[in-house]
Amino acid sequence: MVTGQKLPFSITLSRIGYKKKTVLVSESPTKIELDPVTQDLDEVVVVGYGTQKKISLTNSIASIDGDKLTKRPVSNTQQALQGLLPGVTVQDLGGKPGQSAANIRIRGLTTFNTNSSSTSGYDLSKNNALVIVDGIEQPWSKLNPNDIASISVLKDAASTAIYGSRATNGVIIVTTKSAKSGHVVIDYNGYYALQKSINKPKQMDAVSYLQLQQDAYRNAGLTVPARFSDESITAYQTATDREKYPLPNTWFDTLLKTAPQQDHALSFAGGNEILRSRLAVRYNKQDGIIEHYGAELADIRLNNDYKATSWLNFTGSINYRYSKAAEPGRDPINNFLHGSMWVVPKYDDGTYGLSTQGNNPLMLIEKSGFKKVNENYLSSIVKTDIQLAKNLLFTSQFGVRVNLNNSKTFLNAFDNKDRNTGIVKSFPINSLTEIRDNSSEYTWNNLLTYQLTAGPNHIKALAGYSQIHNYQNYLTAYRERFYNNDITSIGQGADDPTKNNSGYDVQYGLRSFFGRVNYDWKGKYLLEVNGRYDGSSRFTGDKQYGFFPSASAGWLLSKEEFLKPIGSWLNEFKLRASLGKTGNQSVDLYSYYSALIAAGYDFGGKSVQGYRLDSYANQQLGWESTTQYDLGLDAAFLNNRLTFTLDYYNKVTDDILLNLDIPAVLGLKPSPQNAGTVLNRGWEFSANYQKRPSAPGAFAYQLNANFSINHNEVTDLKGTGPYIAGSDIDPRYIIAKGLPINTLWGYKTDGIFQSAEEIKAYGATYATNTKPGDVKYVDLNGDGIINANDMAAIGNSFPKYTFGINGSFSFKNFDLDLLFQGAAKVDTRLSGALAEMGNQEGFTHEIFTGNYWTPTHTDARFPRVVKYDLRNVATSDRLVVNGSYLRLKNIQVGYTIPLNAIGKTAINKLRVYLSATNLWTISKLNEWNLDPEAESGRAVYYPQTGLYTLGVNLTL
Repeated sequence: MVTGQKLPFSITLSRIGYKKKTVLVSESPTKIELDPVTQDLDEVVVVGYGTQKKISLTNSIASIDGDKLTKRPVSNTQQALQGLLPGVTVQDLGGKPGQSAANIRIRGLTTFNTNSSSTSGYDLSKNNALVIVDGIEQPWSKLNPNDIASISVLKDAASTAIYGSRATNGVIIVTTKSAKSGHVVIDYNGYYALQKSINKPKQMDAVSYLQLQQDAYRNAGLTVPARFSDESITAYQTATDREKYPLPNTWFDTLLKTAPQQDHALSFAGGNEILRSRLAVRYNKQDGIIEHYGAELADIRLNNDYKATSWLNFTGSINYRYSKAAEPGRDPINNFLHGSMWVVPKYDDGTYGLSTQGNNPLMLIEKSGFKKVNENYLSSIVKTDIQLAKNLLFTSQFGVRVNLNNSKTFLNAFDNKDRNTGIVKSFPINSLTEIRDNSSEYTWNNLLTYQLTAGPNHIKALAGYSQIHNYQNYLTAYRERFYNNDITSIGQGADDPTKNNSGYDVQYGLRSFFGRVNYDWKGKYLLEVNGRYDGSSRFTGDKQYGFFPSASAGWLLSKEEFLKPIGSWLNEFKLRASLGKTGNQSVDLYSYYSALIAAGYDFGGKSVQGYRLDSYANQQLGWESTTQYDLGLDAAFLNNRLTFTLDYYNKVTDDILLNLDIPAVLGLKPSPQNAGTVLNRGWEFSANYQKRPSAPGAFAYQLNANFSINHNEVTDLKGTGPYIAGSDIDPRYIIAKGLPINTLWGYKTDGIFQSAEEIKAYGATYATNTKPGDVKYVDLNGDGIINANDMAAIGNSFPKYTFGINGSFSFKNFDLDLLFQGAAKVDTRLSGALAEMGNQEGFTHEIFTGNYWTPTHTDARFPRVVKYDLRNVATSDRLVVNGSYLRLKNIQVGYTIPLNAIGKTAINKLRVYLSATNLWTISKLNEWNLDPEAESGRAVYYPQTGLYTLGVNLTL
């Protein structure tokens, strides 16, 4: 019952197990009844270029309501999908304020780029899913979570083939919110959060570290420096003057702070049957947990729906977003761990302490300069629907998006002298780098949709044409030796040969014809056929166009007579199967042209500038293509309180680009050719159970669980490879036939040598002068030598298993949401200071304390320490940690204040909540104080954060 409000007013009600309802109240008291969710036999799911009833789907599509995405306060929308949908792997790598570091992978990794690698492996950027927002391709990072009405994730080839050459990695379709008819509804959603780093690696205590260094120098046959002498250890045990006796490494405690984050979203929505509008604005500010990092953004979106006549509708939207981010000019995070030991962070006179290498991360944060990034993003879409006949609809849509990015990095000139040690660090030259990175894209879609129902037969057909044109402009300029650090205009730098600039202009286009036919008989037997004919400017000749077909079928057994006797508890039982082909056009632009490079030659006794061919042109370059089949089952039980979905898929990606050998007599570099093949196959499970309230305010809950298995394997490299990236001291990755993409590669080990006799009997050693306490590397090929031929697969960089559990509970006016998320059979390779056990001048984790081999501690977990010697930290399985984890990703407790407690106001809903993210984690990496979601390597990333949030949801 609702009483005490000024009439008339609109009110929106929602409760677990019931559909959300907005009604206009014109009399009091008024009784409002909510309709129970019946797992939506009439629920509509957004698919490619249209919608379908969920019960009639023959494809593998996962969908989620936009309201669920805002349960977790996030800085980017990608993070909000984590753990919610089967087959969708979200790797949340943290990220500096204003910069997303989350990757979304749908059904594994399909491709790779052997021409580009880093400490996290070969480049996998071409595995990104296609994101369609209101019919137009747009980037994830530009979305406001509060504007999202629903998300559909298209996973199998039958659902994605309608997008052809852009769909190999799956498609994510986002529909933004629009207004409903009625009085204007005003919504405010805001929160204030405190961010904290969830991982702070802990340095070994000073005395233990000094003792370790003594052992390391002696094991290396070196003289122990005075700093590590017994007298020094005694002095450190009693010291209180930390300027004279600084601790080895305090950077994580000194430089990581608690920082605020706030978000405010306000929307106005309303209208009548002819014109409806929704205006939404948002402001977000995120301070960094490290000083001088921070970001702000402002966003505005206007969505309009205009019904001109009974047969003519117009829809339009415009979205503008401005964001800016800042960070220090020189990256300080590497020096948290490397080359910055025994440093006084800052003296009372404002100068900085310095390590023997001249490093101090606090000095870089405060004095090195700045990097500022500003971005203006604009998207606009206009759509017209014309009802040509009763069953015939024509839709024309035109969209444009413009991205204007500029960045400015100014590196200060300055000097600093450590007043205790006399060490000097000098940056004598200041410099400025400016970048302008602008792009625009225009999309024109034209659709013709026909529907026909004749007795038990229902047919829906779609024919379409689409054209996309993209233009990019990039310009960079560099100058140095400015008059001082306050003048940061590019024209004020030295006008001499040190200046530099470069840039490029590129463009590409895509022209497509596509169609789809859906047929069902009595809603029991379902059939869908798709096809798309794509032409891309990225290719030439007969390779410019490609055809991408698919077909799927479903059988709704629950409508069969022989299952009617159990229809009281079996509400839906559907089998489905699909087969199709999709493509990937993400090849480098102009790859089919020959590349020229500058080359000088002698002409008439004079040096002349010319050009020569550098690489072989491959005009047969074509699409990467993926063929996938899917078998699925959908079921609903107990009056749709329990639903279950199961999928098995097998997808093979062919024609991955590789640089195959060409005859050396040509004198040219090879160009990419279509050659590689990758297999992904797996299972996906999803179950949902809801207990509806027996009476208003009674206890209710909803539980959702999903689990995914993905097997990834490179099956063909056309005789090339293996491709190996990395080094002995950093993670080493391999792409080879029979292994997953970016498999960790290195030596297998068999414990630690315990005696000289064992070493002599074994014979094969990694380094000369191997002694007891050194790592015993396995001689896999038995040739008596430890070298690269003995390396093997030692870990997986991408999880085989991913899972999530989401629970929503309500009682009276209280509600509780929990999200658990995790991954398994994934590994992290430690490197740099984390792995080196103090043998260089780096951070040394407390895990090594009293836990390394000595003649009196032969059962230690870690090998002996040897100064300036990496024999025991070569890339091996000893440095690989099981990266599996289970994390309480989000917990939120809310209370909706009763309207009669508020009094006579315009408020229709007022809810306050407390939430926490990344609150609790089970992982082997906990003992290293590392984030299990982070990539392998030296842990020199911006820290992952946990948020503690107070928020409010207000509706007027």
